[in-house]
Amino acid sequence: MSAPVKILIVDDEPDIAVILKLHLENAGYLTERAKDGETCLEMMTAERFSLVLLDVNLPKLSGVHVLERIRESNSDATVIMMTGDGDENLAVKCMKSGAADYFSKPFDLDDVLHRVEQALSYRTMLLEKRRLEREKEDFVYMLSHDLKNPITAIIGTIDIIREGRLGPINPEQVDYLESCIDCCNEVVAMINNMLDLHRIEAGRMQMHIRPSYPNLPIQSAIDRFTIIANREGIRIAAAVEKDLPQVMIDRMAFSRILANLLNNAVKFTPEGGEIAVSCRAITPDTETLQAMPTHAAAQALKLTGYKQLLRLSVSDTGHGIPPEDQASIFERFVQSWRSNREYGGAGLGLAYCKLTIETLGGIIWVESVPGQGSNFIFLLPCLEPNEEENVA
Repeated sequence: MSAPVKILIVDDEPDIAVILKLHLENAGYLTERAKDGETCLEMMTAERFSLVLLDVNLPKLSGVHVLERIRESNSDATVIMMTGDGDENLAVKCMKSGAADYFSKPFDLDDVLHRVEQALSYRTMLLEKRRLEREKEDFVYMLSHDLKNPITAIIGTIDIIREGRLGPINPEQVDYLESCIDCCNEVVAMINNMLDLHRIEAGRMQMHIRPSYPNLPIQSAIDRFTIIANREGIRIAAAVEKDLPQVMIDRMAFSRILANLLNNAVKFTPEGGEIAVSCRAITPDTETLQAMPTHAAAQALKLTGYKQLLRLSVSDTGHGIPPEDQASIFERFVQSWRSNREYGGAGLGLAYCKLTIETLGGIIWVESVPGQGSNFIFLLPCLEPNEEENVA
């Protein structure tokens, strides 16, 4: 059985305080009274109240200042302001400062009770939201420490065995060990995607965005995944324009975007298939926009002010994505029904790509025909020659 809700009535007029006290206690609430703002703050330090009925006009310390002090104390009590004639504008100002509601004197007792119930319901919802946020933070902490670190240690141990440092192994064993490493790396990549999505949305992701030539990170990603694709009997073809213009990117985030797209392409391309990586500088003219899907063209309007755009695409010869899934494929934990059933995964890689590319000022979309493969394309604004800087 839950404990009765405690309400603090803060009013220097005893008659009003008594009326409210009797009515609220008749409804099952516990109440106490404070005659002024200073007493209110002292009582809230000593006891926990779920709700405060706070008069705007109080001696010594006004209700407005009391409300500010309550919010500064990080108290989880919800506050309803009580106003006299002509105080409504002040009460509205208090609501903007954190009060849940207000009512005017003289008041209707049934209306007061209704507002109290609503305010307490809102407080319960807010506390539940805070609890879920704490659980989310705890989960993220667990991912980054209690789960990610042991997996990294496992990868290192398997790698030592694969290299033969603990004794000779045959080629078949090497293949199995490399598959184990790939699976562990995929789990680590999913954890990293989740952590970074959380950091970006919480405003705690520190990106080092600077002018960079994209050729080197693109080639590095292609070289890395060519080795992985070859083991799966998949060919990677690259058509990357030489001397691409500079773009404003975080190099690590840019490499992660490429890794996510290439990892998906390898995962969904059958043995004997092909992955094509293409990158070139384009002009954001009308013809370019008209060739895009409608939803992508609408987003691309924000890029029409640039003289050049970096266009990078990763296409595969896999099963493709049904049209009804293409609009939502970049949302977190969303996958095409076929990929979810056959290939697993958490559905976080594309969500990371979308959020990061948009943070860098670009857009991403997919073009796909079921049975013919998929083509993931993103655009980033290029720096003009007079804006380019020397980079290492």
